[in-house]
Amino acid sequence: MFERRAPSGDEIARRAHELYLQRGGEHGKDVEDWVRAEKELREGPVAEPAKTRPAQSVRNASN
Repeated sequence: MFERRAPSGDEIARRAHELYLQRGGEHGKDVEDWVRAEKELREGPVAEPAKTRPAQSVRNASN
């Protein structure tokens, strides 16, 4: 199942900048970009952490 979390300020800023660039760099809509980016990141699913094999399995596989 997916878990929701609050995006960090850096994540929101990166997405807002992407939106700004997609709009052709039009100035004066920074707040709109920020709000949209925050909404997209909050509503989008966050993938679960990757599962790793236990160390014993890795050792056995390499022998």
